[in-house]
Amino acid sequence: MGTAIEAVALQAQLGESKPVIVAGVSTAPPGVHLVQRTIDYSAEVPTTAMRATPPGADTSFWQIYETLASTMGMQFEDLFGGTHAFYRFLTDQLLVQLEQDFRIDPDEIGIAGHSSGGDFAVDTLLRKQTPFSKFIVGSFGTDVLDRTLAERERAFPRSSAPRNLDVFCAYGGAERADPFLRDYIERGIALIERLETSAPENLSATIRGFDDETHGSVISHILSSGIRELWGTGKGFVEAMLESGDEQTD
Repeated sequence: MGTAIEAVALQAQLGESKPVIVAGVSTAPPGVHLVQRTIDYSAEVPTTAMRATPPGADTSFWQIYETLASTMGMQFEDLFGGTHAFYRFLTDQLLVQLEQDFRIDPDEIGIAGHSSGGDFAVDTLLRKQTPFSKFIVGSFGTDVLDRTLAERERAFPRSSAPRNLDVFCAYGGAERADPFLRDYIERGIALIERLETSAPENLSATIRGFDDETHGSVISHILSSGIRELWGTGKGFVEAMLESGDEQTD
């Protein structure tokens, strides 16, 4: 959240982006954060095929979650399926409160997520008549969407929101070379490419890779570039600074 807030503050101050309200949602106290974030962000239990060890790797990262569930006295399946409740919280409580407290353009409401948060952001994009229209989606896969993804993709052109939908999808170059993450990242990129090709004309998607960045180091790049891509003014640094100086002189 600190990265997002600082990126917005600097870019808006310089005039490179519009003023943006950043609202962060904490999932749970640190001790159970990994469990709750997985529940909130994951629509469905990954299939057996998705949980298989990728070629070139000696394990699947889903085995980490299997161990986590066992340690917490839970079944693996208990870690998934909370997206409907989390989505309702965002739309029925958080967004309602924000609209009461601030002036918000209904066509500029966005959601940003990385990794499992990116899974949830895409789950939100695929929902019928969602109030969100801008999506920063980082380093995500389709593992927790796979069971109903084909059906949702087919329905998407008929059910998407009646406003322009803008997607900024990004990943780290090192992720595509990592045997643990490569297939996960590739599946996410392929989904955005399919949506851009077959989805309604009101969908615009940008896919960008950041060379050599890993799953953790790419986060700051995704947020800062995504903010400028989706809420940018189109002005470069020098142009924005010159205009800012002119306004202060006036």
